[in-house]
Amino acid sequence: MELLRNHLIRAWNKKMRLIIMSSLIVAALGVALFLSDRTSSSLKIAVVGNPTIQLEDSSLEITSLEKQPARSELALGTYDAVVDFSQGAPQITTFKNNDFKKQLAAFLAGKSGEAVQTAAQMNKAQRILGYVLMFLLMAGITNTFLFSEDKEKHLMERMICSGLSQGKLFLSYFIFLFGLLFIPTFIIFATVNQVFQVDLGMSLGNYACLLALLCLIGVSFALCNASFFKDGDQANMIGSMLIVITSLVSGSFFSLADDTGWWKSLTHYLPQKQFLQLTEAISKGQSYQENSLKIIFLVVLSGIFLLIAIKKNQKQYLQ
Repeated sequence: MELLRNHLIRAWNKKMRLIIMSSLIVAALGVALFLSDRTSSSLKIAVVGNPTIQLEDSSLEITSLEKQPARSELALGTYDAVVDFSQGAPQITTFKNNDFKKQLAAFLAGKSGEAVQTAAQMNKAQRILGYVLMFLLMAGITNTFLFSEDKEKHLMERMICSGLSQGKLFLSYFIFLFGLLFIPTFIIFATVNQVFQVDLGMSLGNYACLLALLCLIGVSFALCNASFFKDGDQANMIGSMLIVITSLVSGSFFSLADDTGWWKSLTHYLPQKQFLQLTEAISKGQSYQENSLKIIFLVVLSGIFLLIAIKKNQKQYLQ
């Protein structure tokens, strides 16, 4: 308790970090809600050239264009897909996954578009946690400043020499960082839902469980990342870069083409990908027990990150 109190006092002196983190979470939540409200229940398809087939269906919102739109319009959700008939046969361009692309192709071949609509739409809870995910993980990286300071100023060695076990020391860092991420974030979600009566697409109980799991991953990786660098700024830069890249390729903001092969194998086991798949399943009514393998994978991976951090720190800085 004394260690945690000391961490809180030191963190309060740098409270601007917490304010910035909370502001980013609010902004991410706001953008996700805004985009969810703008999302049409029908698919938005841009058609280039003269269609060689009849495109009329209640599930489709067709926009005729003279040329291919910018890819950014697909990324921002202006269109779910672009179908180009310039060369005769339809050529589909989309940022949705491969299943969606196949189903859209099947519709263009004359089958119903009902299955396409089901696959295409990202529900509100998925969008919210997808947008918050990257910012929360990055907040974990930047909030390891106490851990980095204690290494740089050789305070860890002094605490260990005074009789404090490294296990208790790391536990104090973990609890402090977890609380620093989870508590403000959940308060923001609860305030938006209960005070402003905004539908978040899922119960607060489910959000609490999923946010706790996300914070567990974030804190574990942040401590592991920080343990490899003597300089805190360098740790922040490298860690943030890794978070941004892996979150984007995991489909945090939009679904990427999920083709079979090396790309699918590469991204499948990223923690963000597993978390997003878990979020999708829970938001669609599945139980946590049905998704126990994903949860176990994320918890075990977090444990591995923590174990690496402890061993690395013990070997390099506490000899």
